[in-house]
Amino acid sequence: MRLQVTLDTPRIDQCAEIVDQIHEYVDVVEVGNPLIVEAGLGLVEALRNEYPQMSICADAKIVNSGHYIASRCFERGASIVTIMGVAANQTIEGAVGAAELMGGEIMADLTGIADIATRSRELEELGVRYLCGHTGYEDRQLASNPLSDARPGIAQAIRSILGYDDPLRELDLIRANTTGAALPAIVGRISEENIDEVVAHGPELILVGRAIVGAIAPAHAAADLREHFVR
Repeated sequence: MRLQVTLDTPRIDQCAEIVDQIHEYVDVVEVGNPLIVEAGLGLVEALRNEYPQMSICADAKIVNSGHYIASRCFERGASIVTIMGVAANQTIEGAVGAAELMGGEIMADLTGIADIATRSRELEELGVRYLCGHTGYEDRQLASNPLSDARPGIAQAIRSILGYDDPLRELDLIRANTTGAALPAIVGRISEENIDEVVAHGPELILVGRAIVGAIAPAHAAADLREHFVR
């Protein structure tokens, strides 16, 4: 089990400072898609030059030109490159081919996929290394509204139908429908409040953003989360 920090929210000039504080406590540093849009792959390259032994994920969210985009990310220092699970199989095959040629790995983001079980099997067969599901913790928060107080029975029924009562449903579906060649990852408002529940489900990668990056003391936050992995 490994901890991946997602750098989505800090300014570009803050990234190096944050990584310098937390690199001892995390296994993977992800350059989030907003930062890639803002700074390009130069930020990936800068982190690689500064931390040559660190695993770096480029959250490229590839939807087409899989081989070309993945290759460029790996050339600039990425260890892992993300692709959207809804992308065409040919695009995914291209990205996986680039990973095989360049010694990298591909992570599929399962956002927007209705049938997680079927697509997880397909992505594993295509050679994707990590399958990243999303927690329902944010949905659970959204489901907490005045209706819960006014009509608790109705609110409970809505949460059950939409899966809000099982925030790790996607993670469980990935595990149940793959053979182990593709490893499960999970993201989505993971924090000290729910980390034990997440760890108990045994993902290979736990992606944490705001709970570390937005903390007053990012190093302490990362170290505290890390402690839960070995309890």
